[in-house]
Amino acid sequence: MASRSSLQDLARFRTQLMNLSRRLRREGQKDDRSYARLLLLGAIERAGGTATPTQLAGAESMRSSNMAAALRDLESDGLIVRAPDTEDRRKVWVRLTKSGQKAVLDYRDSLVRWLAEAAEHCLTDDERVRLVDAGELLERIALYSAQPRPLEPRSRSTHSA
Repeated sequence: MASRSSLQDLARFRTQLMNLSRRLRREGQKDDRSYARLLLLGAIERAGGTATPTQLAGAESMRSSNMAAALRDLESDGLIVRAPDTEDRRKVWVRLTKSGQKAVLDYRDSLVRWLAEAAEHCLTDDERVRLVDAGELLERIALYSAQPRPLEPRSRSTHSA
């Protein structure tokens, strides 16, 4: 079990990470497309450019009704196309169009430009290297899949004074 100060450090780190995530979201919302739509396009792209609505709903933790509405919007904007599976006509595949691919790349490029500018202005050369190294650690943590355990209660002293 991690020490109390270690838990406090990790709680502070979580807050810092969420602050950066919110800032990236704000930077991303300068685009005329909604953040949720861009996340969905990104999920399709991460799946190799093609995915089923069920796969996307699982990846983005969306309900099927919300997914259906989002996909209709993306399709009407020409960012995706939907096509039935050739072997199982009940299954639908969602694919990015060239416009959808461009939207994902433009969005990511704008965030990378902002992040590069912020790092250039806020960090030393050594700190930028450390930041990239920390990213590798974050990737490993993101892949962790064990079920979270509740925090153990603090032990009480049974010694009498």
